[in-house]
Amino acid sequence: MTFLYGKIVAERLYEETKERIMQSGITPGLGVILAGNDPASHLYVGLKEKAAKRVGIDFEKKLFSEDVSPAEIIAAIEEFNKREDIHGILVQLPLPSGLPTDEIISSLDPKKDTDGFHKKTIAEFLAGDKEKCPVFPRAIVELLRETKHVFENEKGIVIANSLLMGNVMAEVLTLEGMESEFIRSSEPKSLMVEKLKEAKVLITACGIPRFITGDMLPEGIIVIDGGIEHEGEKVVGDVEEESVSSKASFLSPVPGGVGPVTVATLLARVTDAALESIDK
Repeated sequence: MTFLYGKIVAERLYEETKERIMQSGITPGLGVILAGNDPASHLYVGLKEKAAKRVGIDFEKKLFSEDVSPAEIIAAIEEFNKREDIHGILVQLPLPSGLPTDEIISSLDPKKDTDGFHKKTIAEFLAGDKEKCPVFPRAIVELLRETKHVFENEKGIVIANSLLMGNVMAEVLTLEGMESEFIRSSEPKSLMVEKLKEAKVLITACGIPRFITGDMLPEGIIVIDGGIEHEGEKVVGDVEEESVSSKASFLSPVPGGVGPVTVATLLARVTDAALESIDK
């Protein structure tokens, strides 16, 4: 079994992004909205800021307290929307309890939707526009390609707790040439086991620690663990690593798998938007 470490993939993407920025002569700008005191969110934003500076992207964040109003956040987004030096906008999730996440994401200019979860972005992607692929699924594809496996006509299964996320990731697998299927994580495990029998790829985004175990999987399957949960001070994924590693041919670890690649693809997406602004 081979671990798919995200750092290796992320390093390649950083170098590619840095080179594109240097050749273009433009400085991409990323505006970030961070509300509340969640330590994990502050950590993730710090990692993104460090990576942005490394590749040559201007990084500007607006910090808000836990009791911020929706109107204050939307006003900050609208300011970013209007600025020509800001090419991408990121709302760090989760937002504090009570804030209308969908309404806030909808206030983004779709052209600056860095994460790729604006309704218009999702609709365009599901309609066949590959360039609109959201950052998280795009990171998963980068890890899959790292296996050097040919996925044409293979079966890929997505197990997720979100209907939207599940459908998006299933579409990503379809675009890679696979026969894909999405299963809600609330479905019986017996159904998952049956569906997984012929699968070559499993993508998870369940939000349930160690939900996927080795006895559910066929030999040689490629597993991308998209979960990230906190158990005290420890970070774990959807996959029970010890038992799954005895069945899988490739497995992305948590932490250290999808996460680093997600940051790198996010910065690549900001750069895409900046370069597109030159062409207009």
